[in-house]
Amino acid sequence: MQGGQSMKKMSSKERVLRALHFEKSDRIPIDLGSTNVTSMSKIAHQNLRKELGFKPSKDVYIMFNYQIAEVEEDILEKLEIDTRGVHGTAPHDIIKTKINEDTYISQFGVKYRKSAGGLYYDMVDYPLAGKSVEEYEDYKWPDPYYNKDIMEQVGERARKLHKEGKYAIVGDVDESGIFEPAWYLRGFSEFLMDLVTNKEFVHRLMQDMLNYQIKRYEMFLDKAGKFLDVVFVGDDLATSESTIISPKVYREMVKPYQRKYFKAIKSMTNAKLLYHSDGNIIDFLGDLIEIGVDILNPINAAIDVNKLKKEFGDRLCFWGGIDTKYILPKGTYNEIEKEVKKKIQQLGPTGYVLTSVHNVQADVPAKNYLKMIEMAKSILL
Repeated sequence: MQGGQSMKKMSSKERVLRALHFEKSDRIPIDLGSTNVTSMSKIAHQNLRKELGFKPSKDVYIMFNYQIAEVEEDILEKLEIDTRGVHGTAPHDIIKTKINEDTYISQFGVKYRKSAGGLYYDMVDYPLAGKSVEEYEDYKWPDPYYNKDIMEQVGERARKLHKEGKYAIVGDVDESGIFEPAWYLRGFSEFLMDLVTNKEFVHRLMQDMLNYQIKRYEMFLDKAGKFLDVVFVGDDLATSESTIISPKVYREMVKPYQRKYFKAIKSMTNAKLLYHSDGNIIDFLGDLIEIGVDILNPINAAIDVNKLKKEFGDRLCFWGGIDTKYILPKGTYNEIEKEVKKKIQQLGPTGYVLTSVHNVQADVPAKNYLKMIEMAKSILL
């Protein structure tokens, strides 16, 4: 990062592509809204519209259960955001049974409920909880081709963005993991115990989840794959402090399925693979790089970013990093400026796309978010 003469201004697409290839650009590229984990809650989205002087809009969700809005084009243009997302419909957003305004059952059979005064829907019941391997035979998987009509729109949007050539195009398929959606069906605690004590059940479930997800990506990438620069997969494997499971369990029970999954995705597109896992996932990064991950999101605050850049910075592009627990919701302008400078110094100047650690929540003042964007654009590389 230099304060002297800077290079000529680049296009958004060029800026991101340079980051993905570990090359220097005029400034750090910025993402907002290209994925279901780098967007905004509907309240934060409307607050930002108001702060920018835009009229309120009807929210379009890219994640209904978490009430995550699709950021509108007028905001993206105003803030000079470098990415554009192409979004599929999340399986958990397909309501099989609506019980009341605050409770529904998804097509997977998972029950979601929004508590009184709550801002999103929580999972409260799991269709495979307590089931034996024999009983699992009766579970009816939903149709992976449930959103064929939406895929036509996805393909058209991707084609249009590619023809314009202005922005880096990110293909966003939500609830796209193998490990995480499996425990959605079983329940978190029971699934973790299964990994050690009921391996037959886990292997059956993970293989079926793999087959389901590959079919979803076949449909998505058939329409959009040749136009994408980045393709998203999300599969949480960690808490804020450490991985949920040991490297031994991961390598035996999860990695083989992810290997097949990522290989299948990469056979259908030339896009770089962006992998999202909340938490401190540093112990698995060598494995994830080995099986095809190109980009890591979101760079949780618990991760030693200096170690991250030193050990993996020549093999992984980093995407995220700006703290959403304190800095964005509660930080002063001075603290926000320091956070942005620090992350660019630690994770840049090459191989880094700046955005918030996770979706911007309702408690983030719009002025704070705008300060982050302003600061990121002001630092010339």
